[in-house]
Amino acid sequence: MAEKAPLETGLGVFQLQVPPKKPDAAAMLQRAIQNATPPLMRWGRLTQPVTVRLQPDHGALERVTGRSGYTWLRAWARYDLLDVQSPETWEPLKASQRDLDELLLHELTHTVMFQLAASSSDWVQKQIPAWFREGMASYTAEQAYRWPTLEQLARTLEEHPDWEPLLQPEELFEQQMEVAYGASHHAFVFLVNRYGQDTVKRLLDAMSQGPNFQEAFATTVGLPAEAFVRDFTRYVRLRGFKGGRLLPSAQSLQEP
Repeated sequence: MAEKAPLETGLGVFQLQVPPKKPDAAAMLQRAIQNATPPLMRWGRLTQPVTVRLQPDHGALERVTGRSGYTWLRAWARYDLLDVQSPETWEPLKASQRDLDELLLHELTHTVMFQLAASSSDWVQKQIPAWFREGMASYTAEQAYRWPTLEQLARTLEEHPDWEPLLQPEELFEQQMEVAYGASHHAFVFLVNRYGQDTVKRLLDAMSQGPNFQEAFATTVGLPAEAFVRDFTRYVRLRGFKGGRLLPSAQSLQEP
């Protein structure tokens, strides 16, 4: 891969690596990073440079990420590395600039979150759950339109009472991707609407001081993360979003 000059934005520094003869895709990638900068800065700034590698096709993306069988996967983010499938190889249609912008905003939310919450040596040990990781990314990228509504999610949980999309999401991400992402998105919206966006920022900062997610959540939010998840699940199953008496503090919540 050819390495381009570092791209410096208000968010941080990016090192782009692109295959030869991909100038159009490289230009799209650069624009997508620049477009992602303003909405991502609501959370903070990167603490380390990020390498962004443009993979020539889906097979190459699967090989470098070790994720096989996820046909919908278009990128994979880590602490300081992001692999992106070249937009002209997306299926069934090649990606537009808008498609790539949305993808990069989602994926770079992960990277910003990891860097604000941890160092390069302990970010995995923070044990940030999938519902928070994916919910924060979907919320930031405004992807509610992609997922089931709260009413649709409630109906799904009625049909599958044994499903716990927030506590046991991994197999759902493989088998029922929309349910897992939808539940994560709505749970994060519930968190922000009830406790505020600044609470999320304080949670990330608390993790950076040493505690893992569970410890930092309990200290910052004021209740265990599992209790929050149960509260949200109850809110969905009993349709508290319709304005009943279930959760008075959340009556103003609207479906995103």
